Amino acid sequence: MTTVVEVPRKKHRGRRALVVLLVVVLVLVAAFFVTDYFVKKYAENYVRDQVASSLGLASTAPVTVDLGSGSILLQAAAGSIDNVGIGVHPLVLDGLTGSATLTAQGVPLSQTAPVGSLDVKVDIPATTITAAIGRVPSLATLKPVATISGQHIVVTGTVSVFGFPQKIGATLQPKVTAGQPSFAIVSAMFDGVSVEASALDRYLPGLTGLLQSGATLCIANDLPKAFTLTSITLHGQTMVSDFTGNGVELNSASLAQKGTCSAG
Repeated sequence: MTTVVEVPRKKHRGRRALVVLLVVVLVLVAAFFVTDYFVKKYAENYVRDQVASSLGLASTAPVTVDLGSGSILLQAAAGSIDNVGIGVHPLVLDGLTGSATLTAQGVPLSQTAPVGSLDVKVDIPATTITAAIGRVPSLATLKPVATISGQHIVVTGTVSVFGFPQKIGATLQPKVTAGQPSFAIVSAMFDGVSVEASALDRYLPGLTGLLQSGATLCIANDLPKAFTLTSITLHGQTMVSDFTGNGVELNSASLAQKGTCSAG
């Protein structure tokens, strides 16, 4: 009689253990990415609400938030978010319409730690510039119209001289003076003829001072005080104001303090 001895299939059991281990790993990886997805969505919604609140925007304001493509959980474990992008379009402040984009790098989770770098660009179309200038009572009578030509803003209007309408205008170059927007008068025109800028005051006293002032386009009182206006450039029919907030602490206390605009 022959006796058969069965040898345990250790290799098969080892394979089953390996399969189980792989399944567990895959489940954990999937759980990580699912958790990371929902954490990122929560963080984006939180940032969106904070931006809307700090700018005094309605809860339905079109604010978009992008926290980059990296894992939010791994970044959080390191103590900061690598990249944050925020867009507000349209941005309506004091009835004037534009748009804004904010980009920040090295945004700490601690509200008492400074952000690495922060840049805010506010785009103001020529139509908004026209509306802002027209708000100045003494300029409203001119029915001013603003257009952008290259790196200059051309403002034209109409004055009455002895009952006859005459075209008047000035070519302005935007600049930043002590953190406030302002304009330099490059050239002036009356009835199609070039004149000295000071000649404009003969037809409307104080006109040159009003044109040089950027008070009507100042939005510092709607932005956190820590944001500093550094430059103004022109692109197409849009004026772009660039603010920086490098090193600012992104907490409710610093964001609640608004800047100021000088009187026009």
